[in-house]
Amino acid sequence: MTNLFTAKTNFTAGELSHDLLGRVDLSAYANGAMELKNVFIEPTGGVHRRRGLKYIDTLDETGRLINFELSALDNYLIVLHAGSARIYKDGVFEAEIETPYTAQQLKSIHWCQSADALFLTHQDVRPQKIEKKGNVWSISNFEFLVENGCILQPYHKFCSADTTILSSCVTGSVVLKTSKDFFTQALVGTQLKIADGYVVIDAVADAKSATATVKKKLVTNADNQSSLQATRSFWEPVFTEGRGWPVCVAFYQSRLIFGGSKKLPNTLWFSQTSDLTNFELGSGYDAEAISFSILSDQSNIICALFAGRHLQVFTTSAEWMVSGDPLTPTNIQLKRQTQVGSPARWYVPPIGIDGATIFPSANGREIREFLFADIEQAYQATDLSLLASHLIDDPQDQAYDKHNRQAYILMNNGHVCVLCSFRSEDIQSWTELTTQGDFVSVCMSGQHAYFITKREGVYYLECFDETIGTDLSCMLTVQTPTDTFEVPDYLEGKTVKIIADDIVLPDQEVTDGEIILPINASQVEVGLGFEHIISPLPPSVGATNSVAPVSACRLVKACFRVINTNTLEIDTGNGVRQEVSYPLDTYKLDSLIQKQTSDIVVRALGWVRAPDKPLWRIIGETPKPFKLVSVTQDLKIGG
Repeated sequence: MTNLFTAKTNFTAGELSHDLLGRVDLSAYANGAMELKNVFIEPTGGVHRRRGLKYIDTLDETGRLINFELSALDNYLIVLHAGSARIYKDGVFEAEIETPYTAQQLKSIHWCQSADALFLTHQDVRPQKIEKKGNVWSISNFEFLVENGCILQPYHKFCSADTTILSSCVTGSVVLKTSKDFFTQALVGTQLKIADGYVVIDAVADAKSATATVKKKLVTNADNQSSLQATRSFWEPVFTEGRGWPVCVAFYQSRLIFGGSKKLPNTLWFSQTSDLTNFELGSGYDAEAISFSILSDQSNIICALFAGRHLQVFTTSAEWMVSGDPLTPTNIQLKRQTQVGSPARWYVPPIGIDGATIFPSANGREIREFLFADIEQAYQATDLSLLASHLIDDPQDQAYDKHNRQAYILMNNGHVCVLCSFRSEDIQSWTELTTQGDFVSVCMSGQHAYFITKREGVYYLECFDETIGTDLSCMLTVQTPTDTFEVPDYLEGKTVKIIADDIVLPDQEVTDGEIILPINASQVEVGLGFEHIISPLPPSVGATNSVAPVSACRLVKACFRVINTNTLEIDTGNGVRQEVSYPLDTYKLDSLIQKQTSDIVVRALGWVRAPDKPLWRIIGETPKPFKLVSVTQDLKIGG
């Protein structure tokens, strides 16, 4: 038997899949862990217990969270429900407006913001615009520009390409006839584009004949024709109740862009430059609107748009780059970059991190990084979750906290996976967050991460708060210290953690809207507990030219270096024990518990021969600060 001394100085590789238990040759193995739950990884290498979730509001039903930023200091959170939207500022309810969306449509709604307006799209609902004017919030239908009675909207020829139309006149009231069946009663009141002009259908006589009123002369002003000869140049509106509405929306180079519809899922429409409601194609001048379809050897249903270095288009089968500096009808280029594909079942908004775009793959098991490579002059889609693939389970929503450099990716199982990304330091690490219940939606608003959670069938709005250590948490304060506190109704019947004047008290069930403490206190935090877990990977031993896993070993002792820590609860195989704790009898009135920065030495007994059984586990429920920066181990191997 031989002694082995190891030093783990960082956790920057994050939680790794069990599939890597034999890959001790990877650098990530030395810096990774078998399990990292409810902790955040710091770029310096340490891990600390995650923040608690502060209670904001109880919701009547599930919803979708959307950020609305009027300025750097004026942020609003929109909670989109079926039929309504609740608006919050700094965690305080401000207004509620009606919306046209159903519960089934919530997960497929796309949105983007331009100045003081938020645009929302769904293929079954007319595009909407949410605005705040003064203190009044409103939602209205997005309307295309109407000029001289003509609607300047996107048009498309849905009938066969060889179908022709002729008009009895080029102005006034006209009779239209087509070479094949075309007209239906659904077209009455619809504006058609014919040659150089527009008409509105007044009545339909049969499938090949209709009467209409000309809104714009059907031939150029230089042409003195009194009737329009048979032509194939006629088009219907792209967006109608029957044809569907835009799927995606984005802004890029001062243009409003719609992507995909129910009938044209692979088409993009660009407004005129700085004229967001004008989609008139015109004659191809630089500022005029643009429209084209994505055609390739694969199906290209548009799933998402992202305005980054270029306009990025994510489809069910590939990722595309739309380039042009600036974008004009004559120089616009569309190039396929990678062939990963995105999910079309619901909308997961792509997020930008340090110039890269993070998006989930179509198979629901990968998180990809869409990044432009200067050497190749093309985009690459690297799998960021390859080493932690077990954490990825059909992503449902995601948001990026740029202040803490963390991406929150909400999974189908109700957990949130956190990606800590520092590309300059080559750090892309994963941890997993859980709570008592499920996470439903996530959004960054200002500097705060907001979540919709579902607990025992009830939906709540909560946000991360650095000052608290519990979930669904509330802070109760009185001027005169007392042992009895009234607790909000939403915690009734729940077993809660209690921190009274910085002292952790025994758990207690909220009964009849109150809790009774064993001491008097002036400030009490009450909320649901959660458990943080840190487990190491099995040790490895170095040979002359290789590294090999250890088949059997015994932990003699380990030294845990902690910073600003109140509690360390560790299991070395014989049950959890506290190495740093503060019992109630140490409490002194008007005093605060001091956090420790020290080395905690723990000794252990027993051999470990299973590769999936860790030598030690930190399992902490105490809702107090905890930060681990390094672990050194004295091991006996070969037994």
